[in-house]
Amino acid sequence: MMINSIFVKIIILFVIAILGLGAFSYYFVNKEIEKEMQMNQLKYTQFLATIHQLVRFRGDIELIEKYLNDLDLELIEDPKVLEGFQMYLMPYLNHEVLAKIIKKKNNVYLLLQTPREWKLYGDFHMNRLFNYYIIIIVAFFIVIFLFVLVIKSILPLKTLRKEIKKFANGEMGISCKVYQNDEIGELAREFDNAVQKINALNQSRHLFLRTIMHELKTPITKGRITAEMIDNPMHKERLCSVFERLNLLINEFAKIEELSSHNYSLDKQDYQLSNILNQVFTMLLLDKEQVEELFVLPKEDFILHVDLEMIALAIKNLMDNALKYKSKGKVEVKVKEKDLIIKNYAPPLPYSLQDLSKPFFKNKKSDQRGGLGLGIYIIQSILDTQGLVLEYFHWNNKNNFIIKNVILQEIVSKRK
Repeated sequence: MMINSIFVKIIILFVIAILGLGAFSYYFVNKEIEKEMQMNQLKYTQFLATIHQLVRFRGDIELIEKYLNDLDLELIEDPKVLEGFQMYLMPYLNHEVLAKIIKKKNNVYLLLQTPREWKLYGDFHMNRLFNYYIIIIVAFFIVIFLFVLVIKSILPLKTLRKEIKKFANGEMGISCKVYQNDEIGELAREFDNAVQKINALNQSRHLFLRTIMHELKTPITKGRITAEMIDNPMHKERLCSVFERLNLLINEFAKIEELSSHNYSLDKQDYQLSNILNQVFTMLLLDKEQVEELFVLPKEDFILHVDLEMIALAIKNLMDNALKYKSKGKVEVKVKEKDLIIKNYAPPLPYSLQDLSKPFFKNKKSDQRGGLGLGIYIIQSILDTQGLVLEYFHWNNKNNFIIKNVILQEIVSKRK
């Protein structure tokens, strides 16, 4: 959710900081203005009392003006400002000097009027508020600068997240270098180094596997050619089937390696179940007579939307295990609603399907040779890539392996 984003949290934090600073500044300035007005009014009241004393003791206008100049009060001569004070003048002044205090626009003024002229004085040293405004503006700029600095520092996180997501999806050629000397830059550089090391290891692994497979296929090919030269048909057929089986196993290992390294690209299409099973029997090196002898197949045909090579490999491993570990009878292949079921007469599995799905799992409870661990792991991995689920249960002396929701629809025509 967006509320959990670190960017949103930082933006909210700085918005609150700016609003808080603005509210404090507004309150502080208003308080200072009010305080300044009170002090100025008191000061001007004292000035006015002194001027009245001077007038009382027959002080002339020159003496009063000298007194005001000594107090550092400025004589205001701007016509536009003076125009706003015409209303405060006393018409038909019949004595020599009139002095009054006028409050206007957060300032206090002293109006001095004689029968011949009038003058306006103001104390502009009160504008300490100007310094407050400067400090507030600087504070706002600092907060905004810090906001931009923090956002700029964490902005590479978005790029880093996208690159990590690409890497998780199997795209190995990514670069996460960030040229900034902070924790995020260090994290990006370390992740980039890890990506480069993983790529190097993958390339080394691919090269090793390809070399091994090439080295294995060479003697298999030579052995197959030699087997073809044997005169005895039975021995010839057996040896050729062994070499063909070895060749198929190497091809399976190659597919499994691609699958485990996420380098296999699925090609899901609609296939008939009968065609998939024929592919499976070819991989098991079984002819038609052997199939009829070992399996009970569904009479109806069905459509599956799958990757042919991978689903055939998964079903082949299930059937191979079913044949290997059955106690009697034939291996049954059934379809129930949208599920494909492979069952055989056998004791229940000594471990859960979750345990058996672990790679290189050792079946210590069974006296039989080998174990289902690696086979089930391969099957589970293949089905996971196609979004399919494998389930298991034992009922009526039979092990039932179910590939869930793999059947797309039934074909009306019967299998031959």
